[in-house]
Amino acid sequence: MTASYQLLITGIPRSGTTLLTATIGKIPNVVALSEPIQQRELKRALSSPMEYACRLIGLMQTLRRQILDGVPVPNRFDKNSGEVASNYWRSLKGEAGRQMVATSEIREEVIAVQDENFVLCIKNCEQFTSCLEALTQLPGVSIIALVRNPIASLLSWRSLSLPISRGRIKFGEKFHRELRKIRRLEDLLLRQVKLLDWYFGTYYRHREKINLLRYEDFVEKPDLLREIITVPASHAFSKHQSMNKRSEYNHADTETIRDYLNRHTQFVRYFYPSF
Repeated sequence: MTASYQLLITGIPRSGTTLLTATIGKIPNVVALSEPIQQRELKRALSSPMEYACRLIGLMQTLRRQILDGVPVPNRFDKNSGEVASNYWRSLKGEAGRQMVATSEIREEVIAVQDENFVLCIKNCEQFTSCLEALTQLPGVSIIALVRNPIASLLSWRSLSLPISRGRIKFGEKFHRELRKIRRLEDLLLRQVKLLDWYFGTYYRHREKINLLRYEDFVEKPDLLREIITVPASHAFSKHQSMNKRSEYNHADTETIRDYLNRHTQFVRYFYPSF
């Protein structure tokens, strides 16, 4: 690792990128920030993905200086445990039954690092994937893209009320005509399936320039990260449990989703030959 080493994490929304970021953040001399609020400013008056990439590098340089100077920087934390968030949503039981509730909050903290050679890692799904081609051209930047079983991904989208749940990738629509076409589809499930395939297709086209990781492999064998980034031999990763069969998902939709995936996707099978 060099003093300017930068790591970006992206992936399919609800694929475990927040968990991956939290896991990497526990590696010694690594600072991992999950969608820092400063990224909101990067979107303003953008003319191209390359402009976004240049702004992102500027932000990361600023964050590195702040961390080294002991200036508090914002990150997302679990409201209950106080630890860096590994999931923005939890299933909680209430009067109306079990519901998915947001359980993370943004707080500032001073982050101690061993030396100036620390690795700075930032995660964002929508922005980084929308500008992936430009980001792969940046020197000194490594990218991890996380994918997840397509049925589990779609069930997760459909269990929440998010832009992706409504078949939108608002940030990417400015730069990708395909996303603008998908936005106009009337069938919600078709929009979701087409968006999912767009994510898979984007990673497939850049597969030789990024590090691809499947969620299922990551939760079963987190030591796979040693093949992507430098990890001290003494560092032990915690294992995680797959959330693909969460009871909060409406599994009654599974066969309909499978049919749509079979009929309306092109790139999913490069990552998941069977689903």
